Amino acid sequence: MGGRWLLALALLAFGFVGGWIAAGLRPVAHGAASATTGKETRQYLLATGWQESDQGVFTRRCQDNCRRPLLYGGGMADVMEVNCLERPCGTIRAEFVVLDGRGQSIGQINPSRVGRQGERLQLVLVSQHPEARRFVLQSFSAKARID
Repeated sequence: MGGRWLLALALLAFGFVGGWIAAGLRPVAHGAASATTGKETRQYLLATGWQESDQGVFTRRCQDNCRRPLLYGGGMADVMEVNCLERPCGTIRAEFVVLDGRGQSIGQINPSRVGRQGERLQLVLVSQHPEARRFVLQSFSAKARID
């Protein structure tokens, strides 16, 4: 009876170690390489769809690891990524116009956040208007206080 427990324990340990090793050998998912390597460059960001919205600060609609909120009862949600690559972002302020299906303005949202150099942040955009179809960026600023 003791031999069976020892065999079961050995198989369990072998499975745990094998799983641990296999997890380390997994190929990196497409788009996740930049988040894990920490070696993003200006050229890499521009080549992968980012825009330089303020000096040294890049933005794009979220593509990699996005958790868009689910809205019940109408409206829409989106996520904008901000990458503070070359400098601290400080206070990030954005202004978005909410458009309906005909392209008419039906509202405005103003998300804000604080970011440090090297951070990648997400601004969550939410409109409760049932007619909302898209967000258009009107202005963006990232102002860091220099002491």
